[in-house]
Amino acid sequence: MKKTVLTFRFNSLWSAVPAAVLLSACGGGGDSENTAPPVSKMPQPTQITNGVPVVDPLIASAAEKIVADAKIQAVAADLNTPAGEKARFNQHMELVRIASPSRYEYRMAAEIHKRMLNEWGFNLSEVKTSADGYLSGSDVQQVDGLPVYNACVEIKGSYSSSPNAQSYRGQYPKVLIESHIDVVNPEVLPPETAPYLPIRLQSLTEPVVKTPQQLAAIDAQLQFDSNGRIIEDANYALARQWFANEAQAKAGGGVRIYVPGYSDAMSNTSSLFTLAQMFKKYKLQPVYDVWICGTSGEEGKGNLAGMKQLYGFEQDLGTGSNPLNFVANFGSEGGGSVNFTGSYRFEMKFKAPAIPGGGPNAVEAMAATIAKIADVKTPSELRSDALKTTYTVGQSSCEAPLPGSDVVPSCTLLVDMRSERTDTLNEVRATIEPTFVAGMTAENNRWGQTDGTQQAVSIEQMWYGLRPAFVNGDTANVALQAGWQAARSADVDKAEKVPSGSTSLNDNVPANTGVPTYNWSLGSNAVVAGTHAFWEWGTKGDPAVETKRIQRALTAVLIASGYHLADGSVIEPAVSPIGARTREVN
Repeated sequence: MKKTVLTFRFNSLWSAVPAAVLLSACGGGGDSENTAPPVSKMPQPTQITNGVPVVDPLIASAAEKIVADAKIQAVAADLNTPAGEKARFNQHMELVRIASPSRYEYRMAAEIHKRMLNEWGFNLSEVKTSADGYLSGSDVQQVDGLPVYNACVEIKGSYSSSPNAQSYRGQYPKVLIESHIDVVNPEVLPPETAPYLPIRLQSLTEPVVKTPQQLAAIDAQLQFDSNGRIIEDANYALARQWFANEAQAKAGGGVRIYVPGYSDAMSNTSSLFTLAQMFKKYKLQPVYDVWICGTSGEEGKGNLAGMKQLYGFEQDLGTGSNPLNFVANFGSEGGGSVNFTGSYRFEMKFKAPAIPGGGPNAVEAMAATIAKIADVKTPSELRSDALKTTYTVGQSSCEAPLPGSDVVPSCTLLVDMRSERTDTLNEVRATIEPTFVAGMTAENNRWGQTDGTQQAVSIEQMWYGLRPAFVNGDTANVALQAGWQAARSADVDKAEKVPSGSTSLNDNVPANTGVPTYNWSLGSNAVVAGTHAFWEWGTKGDPAVETKRIQRALTAVLIASGYHLADGSVIEPAVSPIGARTREVN
């Protein structure tokens, strides 16, 4: 990314204030003769002008104070040591090898929960998620009828114990920072006897593998002991080499580290858990509570299950109750996007009657449906002022004929509709959804059969997926401002402009719910490729960049949550204590 330096002029409206003044400002307990000045106003959303967000001076001031804080400096120094770099690499490799297909992340979540309690300094009350997927306080416990295997810890803030602290149905304000723990590959959870994926190493000067067989033929692998800890042998030393970019890696003997999820998203998620460890190790004290979560269900047909549970997002209603009262959200798997493409996904099954030698056919019913879908015009094709709206027939497949029969029992069709706006998304859905039945009816009519009879093709909806849409417009929400300014204060990933395009991430859910949202990446890689493929790989990047990215995230989160500086003064939270929602808790 191109770099630019923004200079902000501001007065001392929001200098760090003593803790006693902050508590008094929260509403009570103060001496009536106290002459201390009142806490200044809260930062406000601003404008994005020519692609650049205007940063409230209060946020700019907070960022500089947090980065200069003695404890934050100690965190950065710790992360920059050889021991810190080594620990991050080892953790990344030890976690990414755990097979974690979307909606079956319970083995990954179990390992993370174990490390939270046994290694990362958290006690049981601070681990907010459980092995069975239940999340206390949420009104959404299952998505698509399946448990949700999030892995979350809480850094308790000081706010809940202050006089007249505000809460939503007993839930005090929380700032969420998250990244997902699920992967696309393998699509099927391996047996319990083989829960780990091999991590293979290949010279960057050799061609990338094209088949699973070629990948399996690579002999060089990372080795792990019976406790799942990496063994430091010659291959380990080879893999731990870092490079600034791909060209340097090729010239310097770098290797591809082949394992699904290497970059999407375990290089980010593992760094997020390092951040959690730093909170505990250095006793960092926020004002609002901070939740750090490895989330489930971001990939494939995961349906954003992890975020839907956290935000109480009910997909049949298309609304989020935000029952845990999150007031700001930071995703650690993006590049600063503020617009989020929504989607509706339907999986339909056409089932044929068992009529040997002729009759309504599941293959033809599916083909007729595809043909009817192909004639659909999207809003952006019909009107020049409509945002881009697309659809695809993402997958079609049929069962093999029954033994001794020419009848294909069923065919499955997956249809995906996408747009940045809910209204255009609903418009294209209203046009496409009737074609599912129309294709079936056309095939039945071809054979003189009536829908719903035993001699007719029938249709069944197998699955429905929803990613809610969101268009940010020209508003620089407080989370965006905090992330943008933190990048400058930490001197990393200083984008020239906010991306004007859109993406589809976990952040769709909080943004659509109205919670200030921003995203970034935490890992550092010289090069990565094959995202979502069986041959996903990466080469280790500069660990100092990773440190700066973690420091950036820490700074932005503490701007939002508020922070007790090492000198005893307090930075006030940048957001109000009651989070946004689009539905009240049932």
